[in-house]
Amino acid sequence: MSQEPAVDATPPGYVSVTVTTTSLEMLANSVSVAPEAPISPDALAGWRVERWRAPSPASYRRLFTAVGGPWGWTGRLLLAESELNAVLTDDRVEIWRLWCGATVAGFVELDRRVRGETEFVYFGLTPEFIGRGLGSFLLRWAIHHAWTTRPNGGPDTVEATRRVWLHTCDYDHPAALEMYRRAGFEVFAEELGPELYPAGYRRPAETADR
Repeated sequence: MSQEPAVDATPPGYVSVTVTTTSLEMLANSVSVAPEAPISPDALAGWRVERWRAPSPASYRRLFTAVGGPWGWTGRLLLAESELNAVLTDDRVEIWRLWCGATVAGFVELDRRVRGETEFVYFGLTPEFIGRGLGSFLLRWAIHHAWTTRPNGGPDTVEATRRVWLHTCDYDHPAALEMYRRAGFEVFAEELGPELYPAGYRRPAETADR
């Protein structure tokens, strides 16, 4: 899952690619959301999810690239240092890393800056951990967290989440869209438009077909 800036001009080293972006959501009054809080997934032996507070832009970009590089993620790489730092130090933006022992296997970034909404801005695993069922585990964990907590652990006076949403595109992992649907998300929009990708980028599926 990736989020790209509006394509007004193409920076050096990047190309504009036309992709189909699919946006999905869960609503508090939707039949896709149970009346009770979603059940938290059982903890996996040797695995843990921990919040990463205010990482440096350089550290964040290393993880961002490790997870999103194979899928051509560029959004955070194109932000100015000050812009990225403002995002990373905002308490309403939560970055949660999935750990296996001393190794980070992936992360999910939640943006709760819009009242009553939680956006899954980025979500993914590093390549060596794909295919082990960990994506489904982390997604279910994040859904449970989004519905059962308030931004930055805020008090009851902070508006609870009424909507959880995300988007994916046809350049992301081919199983991503179906995984989100199985988790209870419903499509509310599809858009065909330009996104920025590194020049010469080829999707893993395309490379494997050669």
